[in-house]
Amino acid sequence: MSSPQVFGPYFTLVVFLIAAFVAVGREFWMARGLDKAHPLGRVSLAVPIAVFGADHLTSPQAIMKIVPAWMPGKLFWTYFVGVALIAAALSFIFRVGIRLSATLLGIMLFCFVAMIHLPNAIAAPQSRIAWMIVARDSAFSAGAMLLAITSGARERTPGENHVAIGALYLVALVSMFFGIEHFLHPECVPAVPLVKVTPLWIPFAHFWTVLTGIALVIGAGAMFVRNVSRQSATALGAWVVLLVVSLYLAIMISKPDVEDLNYFADTLMFGGVLFVASRAYDFPRKSRIS
Repeated sequence: MSSPQVFGPYFTLVVFLIAAFVAVGREFWMARGLDKAHPLGRVSLAVPIAVFGADHLTSPQAIMKIVPAWMPGKLFWTYFVGVALIAAALSFIFRVGIRLSATLLGIMLFCFVAMIHLPNAIAAPQSRIAWMIVARDSAFSAGAMLLAITSGARERTPGENHVAIGALYLVALVSMFFGIEHFLHPECVPAVPLVKVTPLWIPFAHFWTVLTGIALVIGAGAMFVRNVSRQSATALGAWVVLLVVSLYLAIMISKPDVEDLNYFADTLMFGGVLFVASRAYDFPRKSRIS
């Protein structure tokens, strides 16, 4: 924790969690029923991207290696993206220009998929992790676009509705893909199953992964059904966030390093995407504000 590369992201996590509690707490408690999912989803997107932004600012030499070789100014783009992520996180928490910042975040994440992750996956088609990252960041991009569309009180245009439903279906497909991966790799941590293995000191370690896989497959299928889509996405989001504050938090505390923090943030962001997706079919009422 004494290293700036570790302290910076952890400090950012604590600061933004406190800011989210102060700024969004009243909105969350005032919301009724499934409406609570939206402010919780905003926070679950904001806190991780703030952590990722801190990663860019405290570990630029490592991050800049991911920038495509043909792009000039790799260090500049590393810092630029870090600042942009933190600015978007502040926008989500304090509800300032959410529509613009979420749209730009969605476009940026889509560019990451198109320019970095998809070429990597095509270059190594046998790599499970490469395709997982494509799916993960595609879902993150879809979640940001959903936040941009669902945060306003005004009536949506037909085009926005089409984008929202398309993004919802993409999130559902990614969730189903993740669910199937849980059955194939029950040793991996649940929700976003990348390379990390669930520590054996976690009680019933493999059980939680298989159970999450079942929930993701069933819940993702239900997200395609309009009458139960909202309930399914909210329930899945709640389950993923519950995993974050129990299993992932325990892992992170046991070994405070950047890798475990990033797994914590990744999974929290996926939960936020599911929460935001719960309003894809929901038409805003006049009482809602952006």
